Amino acid sequence: MAKFEVPRDQVVVRTIDSWAFDLISHFPLLAELDVPPAPDWDRSAEYHRGAATAAQSKAVRKMLRLSYDIVLVDEYQDCLIDQHGLVVAVAKAVPTTVLGDPLQSLFNFGGNQPVDWATHVLPNFPLVEVDYRPRRWPENEALGTWLVEIRENLLHGRPIDFSTGPIALVRRDDARTFVRVCFRALKLDGAVAVLGQFRNDCVSAASNLQGTYSVMEAIDEKVPAKLASTIDTKPAAQVAKALVDFAINASAGLAGHIPSAKRVRLGNGQTFTTTKDELKSAYAAINNVRSKVSPTAIRTALSEIAALPGVTIHCREAWYEVTRSIAVAETDDCTVAEALLLTRNHARVAGRRPSDRIVTRPLLAKGLEYDHVVILDPSRYSAQELYVALSRGARSVTVIADSPVLAARRVAGGSSE
Repeated sequence: MAKFEVPRDQVVVRTIDSWAFDLISHFPLLAELDVPPAPDWDRSAEYHRGAATAAQSKAVRKMLRLSYDIVLVDEYQDCLIDQHGLVVAVAKAVPTTVLGDPLQSLFNFGGNQPVDWATHVLPNFPLVEVDYRPRRWPENEALGTWLVEIRENLLHGRPIDFSTGPIALVRRDDARTFVRVCFRALKLDGAVAVLGQFRNDCVSAASNLQGTYSVMEAIDEKVPAKLASTIDTKPAAQVAKALVDFAINASAGLAGHIPSAKRVRLGNGQTFTTTKDELKSAYAAINNVRSKVSPTAIRTALSEIAALPGVTIHCREAWYEVTRSIAVAETDDCTVAEALLLTRNHARVAGRRPSDRIVTRPLLAKGLEYDHVVILDPSRYSAQELYVALSRGARSVTVIADSPVLAARRVAGGSSE
């Protein structure tokens, strides 16, 4: 909206989830739900259904008509069935347009039920034919045109020949080819995204890149939640070890300072010491956690660990989420798990902290734009993941592959246009 100079007082930008929760919070009786003070996103489907119920009432329909002239719902290919029910209910009160591309549907996993274009979308929102106009690529129009051209190949299971496109193709010589490519990309002007497939791919890549890139996390990433639960419920020795394990997985250079044998001793309540002067402060802080778990002790330990020589944090979003939750638990006198929930709810509203050197995956990068993209291994992607990955870079795309021709990709979920 800022890019197109839309006045802030004329538009409200929200996620379906947060908007639905706000609606049922104001109208719990109409939603027929017992609404908690803070959202529990494991119940998001209930919130969608409750909001749809409320939106069908005369009072809420009147409020919606007075509040909005039009509703636009983007990324509709990933709209879940329960969310779709809410949008249909809102559309009966306010003119509504949904925007989406089945070739960018990525939520076909884990029991998710995204809308089907033919079954759910078109009967409620008539199709408007528009030309594909590659607006994202004013500085590389050839890339935008090529991406439009390969859509048919992806949708119909045909191979993709990278050598025919305006992209940089790098043949994989060894397991560290990507390191050389990504270090070179640091010199590029603008934001750079390195794309893997799963979180472990991204963490491993970022570790090899020595903290020069940061890992983008899902808003409901399980690693911080697991650590928060451990801090709240487990014995002190287990908490201390979990804290160190988290720090090692989130950073590069720390494992050499606290080797695995010492981590085992830490968790077993045995002697945990060092003879190296530059490490003694961090070891003492970790021992303080093992002596008595408290937000203050944990915050100090993480601070000391991050300051150790040669240590770089690459899971900076997860690190910030944990340290922020510890601070909230300290000031609000609540559990770390409760503080994490508050931190995440704030992040849903405020958005991500910007980073111009990121390691992420198509699922999280969808809807975002970067100047340059490096794709680590296109052979692991579905057709949709590949298209999303290739279309994230506005100025350049670099693909690391074993061959210039990529075999036909599977269309996950069978979404139809």
